Amino acid sequence: MNIRSSLVVVSLLAVGGAMAIDTHAAAMPSAQDEKADPSKDSKDVDQTVAFPMAQVLDAAKQALATYGCDIKKETADTLECTRDRHIGAFVGSGGEKITVHVSEKGKETRVEVKTGKGFVGRLGKKNWSTPVFEDMLATLKGR
Repeated sequence: MNIRSSLVVVSLLAVGGAMAIDTHAAAMPSAQDEKADPSKDSKDVDQTVAFPMAQVLDAAKQALATYGCDIKKETADTLECTRDRHIGAFVGSGGEKITVHVSEKGKETRVEVKTGKGFVGRLGKKNWSTPVFEDMLATLKGR
């Protein structure tokens, strides 16, 4: 265990008149642990971006694929996908339904990203709207 990811706690114990040092490590979250769950603190998104609708939809497709989404429904302004189910900390992890809806607002595009968790396995499901939106923006800005 390294110093960056742990806190070493030292305490002195009196044992029969002698002093003993008790050391133990208390786990502290590292930056790597926080990056391991991109869905942490994710919320549904409703933002306007300064890119044409066609480019936004293309970037959204790439972002959805990045997070394991299989597009089930595609229209001129909506992408609907479902994340693959997998065994995780909870039975039924995965299976979230992510919907990206776009609409033109002049030269900009309004983007709504929503994650539906459904009923079965709800506790193991996560919101993926923010990571999908951020990945989509990174793709758009990289062009």
